[in-house]
Amino acid sequence: MLALYLSDHLTGATAGLGRPQRMARDFADTDLGPDLARVARDIAEERRFLADLIDSLHLRRRPHRQAAAAVAEKVGRLKLNERLTDSPMTPVLEVELMRSAVVGKLGGWETLAALAPDLGLPVELFTTPAERAREHADLFGRLHHHLAGSAFRTAEKEE
Repeated sequence: MLALYLSDHLTGATAGLGRPQRMARDFADTDLGPDLARVARDIAEERRFLADLIDSLHLRRRPHRQAAAAVAEKVGRLKLNERLTDSPMTPVLEVELMRSAVVGKLGGWETLAALAPDLGLPVELFTTPAERAREHADLFGRLHHHLAGSAFRTAEKEE
């Protein structure tokens, strides 16, 4: 069960990596740009950490799931929104997806912290990334607040 659980979180980290990298580029000229770049780096680091953890515990990886997740994330960007350009709603939805993913990631770190003694690992190995996940959720909350109101006011003017 632990192998599957960790593999699922690795799959989530794989699927979730591209979006914050794009957001960091899109918001590079704002106050949130550096924080989004840090989140993208953190997620890449966490992905490597999860892969190494699976290996160090001699658990089976499920690379086909990570490959499928990476493809699905790219395909998900191709959604039609009845416009030739991006909808002002798209960034709002992306932020909401990232905030949800971060809360899921937080749950994973908290679960691993609870299991750490049974795994013979220090609890701090997981409490530190859990704290980062809380910071990430806060950042996506602030970004959501920034985007939501203006996106829908813009959309109303266009209709």
